[in-house]
Amino acid sequence: MFSTIVSNVASGDLFLSISLLITAGLFAGFIAGLFGIGGGVVVVPVLYYIFTLAEVDESIRMHLSIGTSLANIVPISIISTFNHSKRGSVDLSFLKLIFVSVILGVVLGSFVVSFLEGNSLILIYSTLLMIVAMQFFFWKDEWRLAKEYPKNILGHSLGSIIGFLATLIGVGGGAMSVPILKLYNFAIHRAIGTAAGIGIIITIPGTIGFIIAGTLNEVSLPWSLGYVSLVGLLMITPLTMIGAPVGVRFAHYLSKGKLNFIFGLFLLIMSLRFLLEWIRLIS
Repeated sequence: MFSTIVSNVASGDLFLSISLLITAGLFAGFIAGLFGIGGGVVVVPVLYYIFTLAEVDESIRMHLSIGTSLANIVPISIISTFNHSKRGSVDLSFLKLIFVSVILGVVLGSFVVSFLEGNSLILIYSTLLMIVAMQFFFWKDEWRLAKEYPKNILGHSLGSIIGFLATLIGVGGGAMSVPILKLYNFAIHRAIGTAAGIGIIITIPGTIGFIIAGTLNEVSLPWSLGYVSLVGLLMITPLTMIGAPVGVRFAHYLSKGKLNFIFGLFLLIMSLRFLLEWIRLIS
């Protein structure tokens, strides 16, 4: 796969491509620590670009990007959770409350993915990414639904929805769980730290689910386990692990107003880019 990637990049663009890969990996880790969102919204587009250069079949390219992203987020979530926990920002009792419901959502998401075509998955990714981007533009911190998170069927349903949607698009779930936690009166730092913990609950079974789904669909690629590429992990994971602790540190000292706008704009551009990719595939 490495040789195919290199051969598909013009010699003058190779340095630029490597630089972009390094920057994206560090940025993904930084974003994971800063916002508690796992960094998948950055990693999936990068992996899709890598697998395009590697000439991976279009029908499984998005599946491979999402599965590999989930596997990549496992160590990031662990590092982010550990660092946030040292600062007292992880609500362990809440994680115990929603553990089973999130797992059920992840299992359902992994099952559904195995039946989706590549172009359908790209459309879902583009749509959900656009919704996530909108929250960075229009979210109001004063919005509240209740003083505490519901411990009834509603609370467990929300946990399952987070697990399901996060698995579909290869993220740690923080982009969805942080707003929900804030609606139920979580302080911002406690919401971010707890979201990192939710990422662990999502990504470990999610990775296993994508491995099983790819195996059942008889996906056979060099240095891959089902829909998880070991080559993709090798290229991106070390970089994201370096960036994550830095993001955690900034989360406790940085005003994120302008960064919210910049990151939201980045997500919007990525969602439109994948929407154009979907249009290309169906036309």
